[in-house]
Amino acid sequence: MRHSRTPKKIFLTGLPALALCAALVLGWAAPAQAAEKAIWGPAGDVPGHGPAFDLYRRLGVDTVQFGLDFAQTAPVEPVNPRSPDDPAYRWPAVIDQAVAEGSRTGIQVALLVSGAPGWSNGGRSPIWRPRPRAFADFLVAASRRYPTVRRWMVWGEPNRFAAFQPNKRGSSAGPRAYAKLLDASYGALKEASARNIVIGGMTFTGSGGADMPPREFLSWMRLPNGRPPRLDWYGHNPFSTRFPDLSDDPIPGGFRDISDIDLLSREVARVYPRRRPKLWLSEYVIQSDHGSTEFDVFVSKKGQAQWLTGAYRAANSLASVAGLGWLSLLDAPESKLSTNYGLLTADGTRKPSFAAFLRAPSRAFRPAVRVGPSIRRGRALRRGIPVRVKARSAGRVIAVLQRRGRRVARRSGRARVSGAGLVLRLRARRLSRGAYTLTVDAPRGERVRRRIRVR
Repeated sequence: MRHSRTPKKIFLTGLPALALCAALVLGWAAPAQAAEKAIWGPAGDVPGHGPAFDLYRRLGVDTVQFGLDFAQTAPVEPVNPRSPDDPAYRWPAVIDQAVAEGSRTGIQVALLVSGAPGWSNGGRSPIWRPRPRAFADFLVAASRRYPTVRRWMVWGEPNRFAAFQPNKRGSSAGPRAYAKLLDASYGALKEASARNIVIGGMTFTGSGGADMPPREFLSWMRLPNGRPPRLDWYGHNPFSTRFPDLSDDPIPGGFRDISDIDLLSREVARVYPRRRPKLWLSEYVIQSDHGSTEFDVFVSKKGQAQWLTGAYRAANSLASVAGLGWLSLLDAPESKLSTNYGLLTADGTRKPSFAAFLRAPSRAFRPAVRVGPSIRRGRALRRGIPVRVKARSAGRVIAVLQRRGRRVARRSGRARVSGAGLVLRLRARRLSRGAYTLTVDAPRGERVRRRIRVR
């Protein structure tokens, strides 16, 4: 289960709901780089498919995301807050299972930590910001409990008034309170392990008067000294009422959806000019069949697959995107207002979006490529340049040799089964001495680049 969320509806300037089904079918081409393919979903068995993490591996998932609730895990104040063994802690069995399954299958687990117990925020509701030190101590305990977890998201959608307080329309109080929480979390997690990746911001597209626009929240997210809080990646949930297309005009008012992630990347870079953090697009989805208690917008099952393909195409076209997460693997049990987010129905039946997600390139399916960094010109002309490729999925493998942006040689072959090894010999009629670029595309994997020198 992902983190809890109060019901909401999106009302953004975009395509009319009835026109949302008009997207074109898109095919996949291997991107120059692939964002991590992430998903929200169960840790246990999936109806008709067996263990969830085995299914994630077949889908090429790089990262599975889960929510960790501070309020539920620490209902009473611990005596030793940085020790995961303090008896006050009630660690969720689902997270223990997910982390163990991630280690077994080689899939990353990312945790979104939200919620504040009353003892940490003066007895207020869980959406009120806890004392930064108390939250940071909890993160240290969690990182010690789950040492293989490297991706830590700090709070869910703090620009939503129903998700984080103190927040007030037209006020910097909420973003500044969040900045202190994030900065303390960064310091604690990096102290626990320098390998931890701290994901801050975690904003939501926004709608109407119920949320602060991400642009505004980002600009006000400052510490008392005027500096922005420390983070590694900037998290954002780019939900939308329009088909993913980076060429579309930005939504007015500072709201940022999936078609605005290029603009959001530039805005984050202006706040962090030295770091230039990548975007972690934790949650994106479009419902199928009908609206729900959370979203009005929906498309057909086929349309959902098209939107998914468009979203991953957009994310993979930007080097500034670290990952994109689909919400989620399974639909809720069918009802008039059920959340039909999934790649599978509640009983495990595959939807068209399952095949679209399967085809989306991932780092997990990046091919292994071996080629000599240097080769003599005469040998290359006589025998070609041997490129050894181990594809991680069956299908066509393509190797291209370029110089100064112009293609010099191309060779393709077919991997019959997953893990198959191929040798592709690139031959050129003319080959001058100098530096060349080799690119290798393989099914469902990001593109591999190599530099070769002909001497």
